[in-house]
Amino acid sequence: MVEVKILDVVRRKDRDNSYNVIHMKDYFYFRSLLCISFELLGMNLYEVILKNNFRGFSMARVRHYAFSLLRCLQMLHKEKIIHCDLKPENIVLSQRGLGNIKVIDFGCSCYEQQKVYTYIQSRFYRSPEVILGHSYNMAIDMWSLGCILAELYTGYPLFPGENEEEQLACIMEIFGVPPEDFIKTAPRRKFFFDLKGYPRHVTNSKGQRRQPNSKNLTSVLDTSDPLFLDFIKRCLMWDPSKRMTPDEAMCHKWILGDRIYKAQPKTWINRKNVETCNTLNKNNELLHCKATSIRTDRKDQSHINPSLY
Repeated sequence: MVEVKILDVVRRKDRDNSYNVIHMKDYFYFRSLLCISFELLGMNLYEVILKNNFRGFSMARVRHYAFSLLRCLQMLHKEKIIHCDLKPENIVLSQRGLGNIKVIDFGCSCYEQQKVYTYIQSRFYRSPEVILGHSYNMAIDMWSLGCILAELYTGYPLFPGENEEEQLACIMEIFGVPPEDFIKTAPRRKFFFDLKGYPRHVTNSKGQRRQPNSKNLTSVLDTSDPLFLDFIKRCLMWDPSKRMTPDEAMCHKWILGDRIYKAQPKTWINRKNVETCNTLNKNNELLHCKATSIRTDRKDQSHINPSLY
């Protein structure tokens, strides 16, 4: 019933369809099975990427989707709800609402102080704290957001690990080894690091071994846009406390582009919001990164299940 309770809260908070989240119509039990009815929506973003032959979307379209997703995350963050399974398959096209997309599948969602599962998130979008067994909070959804936006732009997953060991190796390939404290305090560190804290060697099915810091974000995303690169990097910080919150992300200069001002209702970006954003952005420094293209197969991508990698 946790899912139903969360869906009911979401529905009541989004009466005007401004938060880009699916609406539950009703629920009932049939032969002891919980059944939930929802509004009718379109194809998901992975299907759109597939239909587009994995070419990815324009920067303007990615920014539009980012803005819409952040609207959803702002509401969830305010209600202390963690989605726990953000990915392109759980973002669908919609003719209703202000963002033309809606976030679906709250089957693994929970309140931040009432966690249901310890092993969550689909692998490509799984945060390092979940992989390593750390306690988690709403920051895991921002990690997933960064992965999703990178994929929408390139057409391919940013971290295409074949299993959990390679998943962490994919992250380290771009962002290097995690901070020492992050490793030492990780309950599952022995599966990924040796006694000295060095990453264990992982070889995938293609005989490929990923080395820490061997790639950079600029070449992986194939863009030199410093604002986009900075936005993605601020979503993908090792330390969850250093990641942007949805409110901070809404104030990022990449989001506050001219297209967003023109495309969205003026009431969403009022004087108070602009002043808040100016304060949050006052000391921001742009981080220039580099990286290589990634192609991958998603067939073995697992859904949320503690027994699946």
